[in-house]
Amino acid sequence: MASIDRIRRLSDVVSMDFRPLRVTLSLVLVFGCSSDGSSGTGGTDTSATTGSTGAGSGSGTTAATSGTGGGATGGTGGSTDGTGSTGGGDDPYDPDDGPGHEGGNIVDVCTEAEILAAIAGASAGDVITVCPGTFAFNQLISVDSDGTDAARIFLRAEAPGTVTFNLSHIENFKIGGKFWIFENITFFGDCDNANACEHAFHIVADADDVIFRNNEIVNFASHVKLNGEVVGAGPAKSFPDRTWFIDNFWHNTKYVNNAVPHNILNLDGGKDHVVRGNIFADYNTPASLPRSASAVYPKASTLRILIEQNLIVCEKSRTDGETTRGIQLGDGAPASICDGDDNGDGNGDCVENGQNQEATVRNNIIMGCNNGGSAAGIMVGSDRGSWISHNTVYNAEPRNAGFYEGHADHDTSWRFSILENGINTDYANRPIDEANNITPSLNEMNAIFTSPMDGNFSLAEGSSIIEQGAADPRVPHDFCGYPRGDTADLGAIEYSTTHGGTPCATIVQQMYDRIP
Repeated sequence: MASIDRIRRLSDVVSMDFRPLRVTLSLVLVFGCSSDGSSGTGGTDTSATTGSTGAGSGSGTTAATSGTGGGATGGTGGSTDGTGSTGGGDDPYDPDDGPGHEGGNIVDVCTEAEILAAIAGASAGDVITVCPGTFAFNQLISVDSDGTDAARIFLRAEAPGTVTFNLSHIENFKIGGKFWIFENITFFGDCDNANACEHAFHIVADADDVIFRNNEIVNFASHVKLNGEVVGAGPAKSFPDRTWFIDNFWHNTKYVNNAVPHNILNLDGGKDHVVRGNIFADYNTPASLPRSASAVYPKASTLRILIEQNLIVCEKSRTDGETTRGIQLGDGAPASICDGDDNGDGNGDCVENGQNQEATVRNNIIMGCNNGGSAAGIMVGSDRGSWISHNTVYNAEPRNAGFYEGHADHDTSWRFSILENGINTDYANRPIDEANNITPSLNEMNAIFTSPMDGNFSLAEGSSIIEQGAADPRVPHDFCGYPRGDTADLGAIEYSTTHGGTPCATIVQQMYDRIP
């Protein structure tokens, strides 16, 4: 395991390049034993009693906790720095973030033509490594070759901040191949046409086990669209499973006027996706385009998604736009586009079992989602069995931190969170299942934290959140991967349990300051 000195060195790197990811949160998440060079697939992080276990080989993970939407946890119990036992054990959370490129077949590409040819002709084990520079593409780029679990296909830059793809097509990368990893690249929507830059990535059909890691993705309507397509004779669709979004910076620097859905991760179906350690910011639409926008939006029978340790700032630079939501679970998508089609008739199970199912939403900080009548930090539509715990939602007034509609036949559980101005239940389909949350006003939250409007969530007066009850066994670590105490603090950051790493509030501040 890494030493405390290495942890501090990693934190120092935060200020050295553009990434909000391993430049910030992930530097904390990986300061245990590194998972680079492992060859595991995605899956361990979202395994639960109801789901697959996958084959990830990252160190530091243990068996998932029981119950809906469990999720793997690091640590084995014990004490930390002499302060007594902790819910998360001595070790920081060290999840498997996927394999490194070492041992692959390096394919160096230095022109647009070479990049396109390498993608079109890729074979399992190819590591397509782009020379430093800026490259322009105005076409659909099909990603159809399959890698394997042991031989992933990479499209990568050697170092973050050295490669930019300027993309100006309506949808730019259409991914139908399995086992691809995209990392360390800036994907920039370079569109003047209002009908362009709908998606940077469109993931379809059998494109399982795709990882986006350490990228910056800027100026798209829905940066990622994921959905099913018929493979072969049908009529049932196939859906991408185990898509991982790890330590990326998703944001817009201008309004994207395309009159299409605006959701950064617009996920229709699939199983065991992971959204960890990302920054999402400034993705709202202009007031002239009356569309709501969400950072993470699983629906159409998405199953067992894990959404954790993300900083979501709905609006920082542009606060006069349309409705924004942080995390939205489920909506009213028609059965024809939903996953879970057991009888193969082309219609999924989202009406009976919920548009989103068995998600784990933990340790997220969400702020600035307060425009529009249905704005919320966390919005729950049609949902079955999701577990929402230890989140901090700030700057929601005059709206509410949460909005709960729910499914008439299934519960969604809200626990151990700091939810400014509470949860709107005016349209609830069944009584809300919530406990151990607090619902302070904006003024009260400004008194709890030092300067949260500026991204400073260090503690000013914490009596209402410190050690408020027994720790949630499904959330043994905090936003920065530090162990929680047996009597845990509310919200995303654990303040009362000491550790050797950089203070979590400092890491959050560094992430926030990356947003222009």
